[in-house]
Amino acid sequence: MMGLLGTENQSGAGPFFTWINCRDFTRYPMLEPRDYLGKIQSLKKQYTGRMTASGSDRETDNQDELNNIEFASANLRHLLLDIPIENHAEIINEILFTQACATLDGDSCFLLETTKIIDPESMLLAAGQKPVIFCTFHFGSYQLINQVLASRGLNYVLPVSNDNFANYKRYYEDKIEVIRNYFRSASQLLVLNAEEPTAALAMARKTRAGWSLLAYIDGNTGVQGAARRDAKMLRVSLLGKPIYARKGIAFLSHFLKLPIIPVICEITGPMERTMTFYEKIKPFTASEDRETYCQMATEKLYSILGTCLKKSPSQWLGWLELQKYLATNGLATNESNNKQDANSVSLADKNTDLKLMFNNRRFGFIVQDDQRVLLDKTTYKLLSLPDNISDLLESYRQPIEVSSVGVSDEQMDMIEQLVSMDILSVVS
Repeated sequence: MMGLLGTENQSGAGPFFTWINCRDFTRYPMLEPRDYLGKIQSLKKQYTGRMTASGSDRETDNQDELNNIEFASANLRHLLLDIPIENHAEIINEILFTQACATLDGDSCFLLETTKIIDPESMLLAAGQKPVIFCTFHFGSYQLINQVLASRGLNYVLPVSNDNFANYKRYYEDKIEVIRNYFRSASQLLVLNAEEPTAALAMARKTRAGWSLLAYIDGNTGVQGAARRDAKMLRVSLLGKPIYARKGIAFLSHFLKLPIIPVICEITGPMERTMTFYEKIKPFTASEDRETYCQMATEKLYSILGTCLKKSPSQWLGWLELQKYLATNGLATNESNNKQDANSVSLADKNTDLKLMFNNRRFGFIVQDDQRVLLDKTTYKLLSLPDNISDLLESYRQPIEVSSVGVSDEQMDMIEQLVSMDILSVVS
């Protein structure tokens, strides 16, 4: 984790960051540092003690959250193989905490006092002269970019999906007004429905007038959401796994002839943030093929995200919904098949007493279409179970000794089938 002191660049010419000076933070209706720290401590208490091996055991009645927890564990399992499954609960807890902190940061302009800006190409300064496309992810303190752009007096367009436009247009407009007052800035924000047929032309007009764009590439994909697999999506690699990503940002870059500036804001302490502006991405030539450029630019953006995930995996909210974008066809199941064979042999001798437990490392209960189903985290397949089987599995949350004595052949057959499917595990 990078400290608050800057590091020299390779040429020795000085630090790659600047410190932002803020106004008196009691002047406008934003959180003060003391209030902010109090809320942070409250959030920590809220999430402390909720970590268990399985989302189903967490202290929450929010079924959407429970679903997200189980899917997040599956997503971590596929993309970050070096992280033991036993650590997933802690990471997921930190993801939910980061989500709450990021929302809080949106009301905390004073944080720019302790935000380190790493901007080796001086893109913030350049954006004041010529528009660019700032592209970021829901990573770390992802809302803080609004304060940074507004504090610099930049005008920018925020394209959002139709759903977000309806729900958050007024929210963003009110928020930018408070930020403008705080910094005594003339910055302007236009929240634009990216799904309107005239959206691209509207953005073109604004960029010709000197406005930049701010886009979140890992957000909702529009009318069809993450389920879409059409010409507006690209298959790219994230940490070595294929996912489907929006190509609209790269398309706009090529169409408007504007460079993409990747931005990531990492949470580095209770009130410390590090915002990095990466090397710009732009077409090599004016005649460069659009599809080729879109693929290259989008791959590069997700490569940057992948590097950040290796360092700080718990700061990306995308883990909660990545399954919607993963290319899950043909996922390897050799590991699970091997476990099934081994477990089948373990129960072959019914005279041997065994301890069995629900395999929450591989499976988790979620609710889909008002039905409780079992998620296989290795394949993302959903298994519908009769209520009596679900109840049986719930009874195996802790290891239970199973013996053929006093157990009917029918029940033993059922247990053997669950073991053969790796839903019940043999434990020592």
